[in-house]
Amino acid sequence: MGCFVTGYYLVRWMTGKDIRCVGSGSAGARNAGRILGQTGFLATLAGDMLKGAAVVGLCQWLETSTTILMLSVLAAAVGHVWPLQLQFRGGKGVAVSIGAIAALDWRIAAGCAIVFAAVWCCSRRYLLSGMISIVLLGAIAAVLWHPMEIWAGTVLLSGLILWAHKEHIVKMISGRTELNTHDFNTRA
Repeated sequence: MGCFVTGYYLVRWMTGKDIRCVGSGSAGARNAGRILGQTGFLATLAGDMLKGAAVVGLCQWLETSTTILMLSVLAAAVGHVWPLQLQFRGGKGVAVSIGAIAALDWRIAAGCAIVFAAVWCCSRRYLLSGMISIVLLGAIAAVLWHPMEIWAGTVLLSGLILWAHKEHIVKMISGRTELNTHDFNTRA
């Protein structure tokens, strides 16, 4: 399921273009928004979030163990970041992870949203706010007394997302750029 990267297929269907060759080169929602506008951003975000939620829902329906559930969430995120059929060039894994975490326990997602909002209010930097909220996924799961498999899985998920964003993080730390989330208001 993770390998179905909504932004890639949506942009290919709407424009005939390969999203990975336009804009930032990512197949995620922000780049889809750069190409298709706000509707493309929202459709890609929703599709990828639903994919993450579907993985959790399927595991719960099949009554898998917590370990299998978290491994499935990690597999969906890995598939999204490195989709086999797209030569291992996909999105950054944020939307699929948010969808999965929200389906797993809305309180973890709400905790991340609160952290994001607090950091954003202080810094006005979306990337910084997002990465700090992602880093705290495991801590939020632990504070909510989730079993070790959940908080360990969320820590690994955080690491995956940070790895996928490594180039952006290096640029942010070096002060070279802060990505603008309003990029989806302009079409390529």
